[in-house]
Amino acid sequence: MTAFKRFTELPRELRDRIWSLAIRDDHPGVHIFGQYVTGSHRILSWGGTSFDLAAPSWSRYFESLDEHRSDENISTYLIDGGLWTACHESRCIMEKHFKQSKRQSTLRPPNEYQIISSEKEIFKRATSGYFDGAPLEIVTVFPHRDLFILQHDDLDKIDWGSIGYEAALASTREEFHGVEHIAIEYDRAWGNGSSRGDVNYALLHAAVGANYTIWFIDRSLKRKSQASVFKEESDCSWKINAFYASDRKFLEINDTHALLEDWEYIGPVENYWYDHICDSLDFVRQLEIDLTDQYIAGGYEAEKPCTIRLLGWAHL
Repeated sequence: MTAFKRFTELPRELRDRIWSLAIRDDHPGVHIFGQYVTGSHRILSWGGTSFDLAAPSWSRYFESLDEHRSDENISTYLIDGGLWTACHESRCIMEKHFKQSKRQSTLRPPNEYQIISSEKEIFKRATSGYFDGAPLEIVTVFPHRDLFILQHDDLDKIDWGSIGYEAALASTREEFHGVEHIAIEYDRAWGNGSSRGDVNYALLHAAVGANYTIWFIDRSLKRKSQASVFKEESDCSWKINAFYASDRKFLEINDTHALLEDWEYIGPVENYWYDHICDSLDFVRQLEIDLTDQYIAGGYEAEKPCTIRLLGWAHL
């Protein structure tokens, strides 16, 4: 990459404009985390050290959409993370955009649980942290609008009760009560009889009492280039149906007709593609039925399950 050595000679207004253009687009983002194992880098923040979340493993990276580039971490937090430490000017632009220095002033007193800010204010509020061992690589997120992908090998080992709080990178004194959107990747093996029972048990446990939406990402469902226009919603947390990573976006799939019309299956095929294109949507729908049955069977004391939804992907 060629450096523009005379950048500092440009007018300040133009330099600020250029720095601003380097910041991520104002869309709901995508942040990928792995499961902590010995030797991996935990995420640290005002809320403390995460005991479960760490930097994602290269072995789980999404396949690059550019044939000339290797697979990489497509998290939104990498798009502009370096601007926090590039220079004084870039840091000022990041601070103006994400307002991290003002977080201290919004803290509630200890043991004070009244929410002062409106949901709209909290929706637009960012938080930040960094990976252990890399304090100069700042991770910035919007807890109430971004998607947090968990690349954990064992669903049973996820602490579903606290994972949302850890991912928020914030203290509860900042009026956050965790994140709103958590995702895991759909695995075709879940449809096999040998593992279906264990997976169902883990997911039924995860969805009960959770205060976030659980999304399933199907890497094998790609939106067709000639598909109809997808109407994106991003005004409030519960309406969001599109999340932007660095090289692709993840879009909701909730209708069989639209799935067959606007999406294509690009995963492994034993016989015909149409034998598999509905697998993940059928899985999500069956899980919804199982959750409803479990809730009804639990009677008055049963905890209501969270919402579960499905995502495919499309080029930016």
